[in-house]
Formats: sequence, structure tokens, C-alpha cells
Amino acid sequence: MNITMLGNLAVLTLINPASAARELLAMRLGREALWLGFCLAVVLNGLVQFGFENLLPVPEGLEVAPPEPIFISLIRSGVLMMFSVTAFLVVGRLLGGSATFSEIMTLTIWLQFLQIIAMFITLVLAIAIPFVMVLFLFATAIVSLYVTLHFLNEAHKFGTLWKSVGVLLLSALVAVPIILALTPSTPV
Repeated sequence: MNITMLGNLAVLTLINPASAARELLAMRLGREALWLGFCLAVVLNGLVQFGFENLLPVPEGLEVAPPEPIFISLIRSGVLMMFSVTAFLVVGRLLGGSATFSEIMTLTIWLQFLQIIAMFITLVLAIAIPFVMVLFLFATAIVSLYVTLHFLNEAHKFGTLWKSVGVLLLSALVAVPIILALTPSTPV
């Protein structure tokens, strides 16, 4: 697979996520490729987070907590990503889905790579044109939700996006306490 094919797949993901999911699932990536992709996504996510913590200007008079060690950030990112894969798989199966771990992992990793690109663009916008960054973040969240629903629907072969909505909502209900437990202690 080359850069042109990846670019075409990224565009297809934004235009027709269900078709992109079918193409990704048809690749039937091996275990080694999936774990390599997972590790690469975790590291790239950590690099972008490092950029947010160290490159964004801080307004005068605003105290910012010191950035956490990159190793802790990478561990947290990996755990949260693996938790989302597991939650999407288990909750989807409870709702009648038939996805395998490899299928959910394939789609989650691809979506993570697209989100890393979006985060990098957000970082550049935050440095260059901060007021546009908020609009871009909002658009990214909407598109990410739209793509995730279609990816879950294709992986679990639900036939309806409503079950995908159920998977997202139930996974979020389970995830909130775990995410709060993994975040640095701050006043709530």
C-alpha cells in the first residue's frame, strides 16, 4: 500500500465510511501488522500530545501544570486505545454483533491514524490561527462520531446505525470511570 492508496482510503473514509470499513476489513491484516499499527498509533499520538503540551503559548498569568513524562502519556494512550477496542467488541457482541477482535482493532487503528492527522492540523492551527482551531475541533468531533458509527455498524454487521449508537453510549458509560481513574489527579 502506498501513500496515494492511503490518501484515497482517507478520503473514502470521510465521504463513505461504510465502504472504507469494508475495504479495510477485506485487507484481513495479520496480527503482527495490527500490533505494529497499534504501537505506531500510540507513539504518534504521544508525539502530538507532547506538541500540544510544549508548543502552545501559555497566556501570561495562567498557571499550567508541568507536562507529565512522555512514558506515562504513552502508557495511558495505549491503555485507553486498547480499552476502547475491547469495549466496542464486548458491548457490540452483547447487542448482537459479530465482529472479531482483529476487525475492531483494524478499524480503530485506522480511525486513530486519521485522528492523529486531525490533531496535528489542530496543533498547527492553534499556533497559527487559534480562532479557527475551535471550529476545526468541532468539525473533527462530528466527523469522527459519524465515521465511528459506520465502522461499528460494518464490523458488527448490525444493519442499523442505532445499534452502533448503543455500542458507543454503553461503552462510554463503562469508560468514564476508567478514564477518570487514569487521568492525573486534579480537582473535579
